[in-house]
Amino acid sequence: MSGIRIWLSATVETVDLARHAMGEVLGIDANKIDVGREPAGRPFAVGVAGLHLAVSHCADLAAVAVTELGPVGIDVEAVRALPAAELARRWFAAAEADWVARHPGDFLPLWTQKEAVGKALGVGLRGGGLRRLMPLPPAATLTATVPGLPSMAVAARIHDGIVLGLACDSAAALGAPVTVTVVD
Repeated sequence: MSGIRIWLSATVETVDLARHAMGEVLGIDANKIDVGREPAGRPFAVGVAGLHLAVSHCADLAAVAVTELGPVGIDVEAVRALPAAELARRWFAAAEADWVARHPGDFLPLWTQKEAVGKALGVGLRGGGLRRLMPLPPAATLTATVPGLPSMAVAARIHDGIVLGLACDSAAALGAPVTVTVVD
């Protein structure tokens, strides 16, 4: 497996999509895969070493990322009207809030990147994760790193009404290919 593989589904529950993804990567029946959680909540495939797993969901979409590169995080949000500048002033660092005031369409890409980085770190948004600086403008491919975390490759892309944030804590992830599969 090279790069990062992502599965999206509007019809499959997140844990079932994670089993499907791991089964596909491992070449085994998805029903034989158990998904566990670390104490902080990060998912993993029980008894499977060397593969990193991340999950996310929003109202009508589940997302799963799998890679061998390193700890991975994913976040998915539906594109929707939001008071971007006000939310950024409340939750983001001043430089990012100023950026969003001028570029309101970047609010959700920045938010999903922050969520994805927190998941890759295994801490979520605890400990000031929303104030963690992201590259500006948000990169659509894994070509940017997070300030202060030089091995954390990060990206966010908008496609078909969703924003998909992705992070991987591995220098090998920088520029790595990302493939997306839609499961019906």
